[in-house]
Amino acid sequence: MKILVVSGFLGAGKTTFIKELIRRTKKQPVILENEYGDNNLDSRSLSGGGSLEILEFMEGCVCCTKKDSFVNTVLSISAGMDPEYLVIEPTGIGKLGNILSSIRRIEYDRISLLPSLVVLAPRSVDSYLREFPEIYTDQIQHASKIVFSKSENESPEVLQRVADKIHSINENAEIITSHYSTMDDRWWNALFEGSGTNSDKPVEVPEYRKNSLKFGLDQNVGQPQQFSFKNVRLSSPAELIVLLEDVLRGRFGYIPRAKGLVLVGKEFLRFDLADGLYAIIGADEENPESQCTFIGNNLDVKALRLKTGEIL
Repeated sequence: MKILVVSGFLGAGKTTFIKELIRRTKKQPVILENEYGDNNLDSRSLSGGGSLEILEFMEGCVCCTKKDSFVNTVLSISAGMDPEYLVIEPTGIGKLGNILSSIRRIEYDRISLLPSLVVLAPRSVDSYLREFPEIYTDQIQHASKIVFSKSENESPEVLQRVADKIHSINENAEIITSHYSTMDDRWWNALFEGSGTNSDKPVEVPEYRKNSLKFGLDQNVGQPQQFSFKNVRLSSPAELIVLLEDVLRGRFGYIPRAKGLVLVGKEFLRFDLADGLYAIIGADEENPESQCTFIGNNLDVKALRLKTGEIL
């Protein structure tokens, strides 16, 4: 069983990338998703009613307190399902280095770790490295390949600046600065073939982060907070729009990522907020359940509960 870890920054589009990976390679890997908390929104989106085997690791973050449970899950998949490929999509707030270390503990002739990949949106790199330096420096440092998402409208100068910043953290990373959808089938298939290596180099805080530490700019640095609400009910689409606009304005704290499936009037709507933008679409699930998640720093949970109309 070959294991490909597709990590990425919050809201960068890991699930969308995995969908494209499957479409371009025509392979049917088992997919193990790790969402920190009671949230299976991405697995619903990824399955899309198809034949993919989607498994969920919901007990906690695989990069920290639940390492042994995670390792046992991977071993169980190998022994019980014996797939050719296992794609692991960790939560966007996890340390890639710890995840890779856990997998290396169980590598042998039937389980091998492919070079890891990180998905990021160039426009969010600066803010995420500023707010959550340990997590996202770690993700960059331990990535073999880094691909840009949501980059279609970025200038070549911006893409080059972001690539230079990434190389200052991980000089050996292969960076795909054009949007990954432009890559040919040979590149996509190579992701399952294993060219390149994962770095074991210790993570160091970049110099620009050390300077910010000196000047006391780290009030929001650390592990992001995450809150998931169920039984959310809003009266109209306009109310959902006002909620998301308030999130972008910082009304409830610093929230760079939010997603949910909520009952609006008499219908369910899905929303997705990342990179300073949001989208609202209809929900096509057969038996939808209202739930939404907000991730960030200094969250005003009480105000969010009131605004979302959560039924306790």
